[in-house]
Amino acid sequence: MSINHFRIIICGLALLWSVASSAQDANSDPEQKDIDFVEKLLETKSVEFKNAPPSHAAPAQKKQKAEYSTVQSESFYSDLATIQKNYMPKTERVQLSGGLTLLPSDVFYRTLGLNIKTSYHFNETWGVEAFGYVFTSQARDEVSKLESVQKLSVKSLVSLTSFYGLNLYFNSIYGKTSFLNNRIIPFEVYQTLGVGKVRTQSSEEVSSIQVGIGDIFSLSRSSALRVDLNWAFYNAHNYLGEEQASNSLFLTVSYGRFFPEPSYR
Repeated sequence: MSINHFRIIICGLALLWSVASSAQDANSDPEQKDIDFVEKLLETKSVEFKNAPPSHAAPAQKKQKAEYSTVQSESFYSDLATIQKNYMPKTERVQLSGGLTLLPSDVFYRTLGLNIKTSYHFNETWGVEAFGYVFTSQARDEVSKLESVQKLSVKSLVSLTSFYGLNLYFNSIYGKTSFLNNRIIPFEVYQTLGVGKVRTQSSEEVSSIQVGIGDIFSLSRSSALRVDLNWAFYNAHNYLGEEQASNSLFLTVSYGRFFPEPSYR
């Protein structure tokens, strides 16, 4: 074999090796080829993307004014009606009530009484109320034992026989409660402030200022159960004839009726 033939064979083998290596490199990493293509595309188009002005600029949008008048008609709750929050309306109605009264502030005597109240309600919040109480007292068992065993006489400093006056009525809270998980009872909490007259067992009648808080439990749209706690402050002479500042608590449970019958929701 001549030297020229040998050189031709060597060159042919080198060429085949180069082609095979190129094909292997191209097939070995196809993802890299795609990445290189994207990078070249970005490099060539980046200047055009950055500098090119927008061909179609979006027109400025005007702010729309909200139409609140259509919110209710177009809302999901448009078919729901608002029902009166108070089950038993009081506006322009008269309330008559009467019941029992206990004086828990009298520690030596058991003082019980009857009460009657007449109220007129201007609206669901405000009203005026006239009231009257009469009382009777009986010595507690401890006092009787002291008198019979120890020969000690115990007297209350100031004992009441009657109490009457006028209150301003303010209703502040509405709510509902359950009774034995069987019935829902609407209720309302109110406060009172007023002036009155207190009559003692010594036939003395003095002026008083009283504050109170109460609760009305609606039994129907015209009847209710009332629970009141009133605190009266006054100056009266005790059984020794000395004038002193006194106060009395009145716990009242009564039944009330409203007139006339309600003709509105």
